[in-house]
Amino acid sequence: MTTMRLRKAALACAAALALLGACSNDSETPDQTTEVAPTEDPTPSEEPTEGPSPAEEPSPPDEDNNTVSFQVWFSSGNRLAPAIATIDATPRVGSAALRALIEGPAGAGNLKSAVPPATEINSLSIERGTATVDLSSEFESGGSAMSAGMRLAQVTFTLTQFPTVRRVTFLLDGERPEIFSEAGLVFEKYFTRADFEDFSPAIIVNRPLGESEVDSPVTVAGTANVFEANVLIRIVGAGREVFAETFTTATCGSGCRGDFSENVEFDVEEPTEATVQVYEESAETGRPINMIEVPVTLAP
Repeated sequence: MTTMRLRKAALACAAALALLGACSNDSETPDQTTEVAPTEDPTPSEEPTEGPSPAEEPSPPDEDNNTVSFQVWFSSGNRLAPAIATIDATPRVGSAALRALIEGPAGAGNLKSAVPPATEINSLSIERGTATVDLSSEFESGGSAMSAGMRLAQVTFTLTQFPTVRRVTFLLDGERPEIFSEAGLVFEKYFTRADFEDFSPAIIVNRPLGESEVDSPVTVAGTANVFEANVLIRIVGAGREVFAETFTTATCGSGCRGDFSENVEFDVEEPTEATVQVYEESAETGRPINMIEVPVTLAP
């Protein structure tokens, strides 16, 4: 279990807090930032500027730039789980992802959100790897210590999917809180994904993005905390035909999270709906466990 730096004002919630990946208090000092207008997101700029400049949000991946897709991190049980959102192209993808998070999961599936739906986004700025998100005070209202930790994790994971964001700092109506939520959580500095390992699924797939069209070879990449770091990959069609099957090894495993990446080749004669499955095998039964499924279209 990760070391916890998220503290509780009352001992009654100590057991619940032990389940939280805590607020980071690493020795690393965040890079200095400049002031950003409170209602503006950083906008892309290719021209050099004086002093630190806001980092670009990711460009839409589609060739025609008409739409952009991204992950929105909700929860399934007591674990984080991503959903895919596709919207009209916008230079402010980070804010769009936060809005999708606040709106909550679509449909009646098993995904839920700990973020109060009355939460409003006051501003989002990204400077040298740090996203500073200013939310309305409703963000901390209600819920247990577990719920409070989950909502912090959801925002952190949703924003750190973008390569320009490594950590997240929270403000509430322009102020950095010392005590967060009615559960009395005390935190400081910033959050990274590592702070929420106890909420994280065993396998996280960052590429390919769900519902995208992929060419051969497709890069399957992400992070995993699995037995002996072994990560299995296969691509299956709607009729369960197997288009590819292989494995790779994460940089760390069996109690620590590591990166993995593998180029997987396939061969189809026409655009084909398929699913990329990433999983580990049970050490006891040899059956697939902790499987993540990413729907894609295979391009010929």
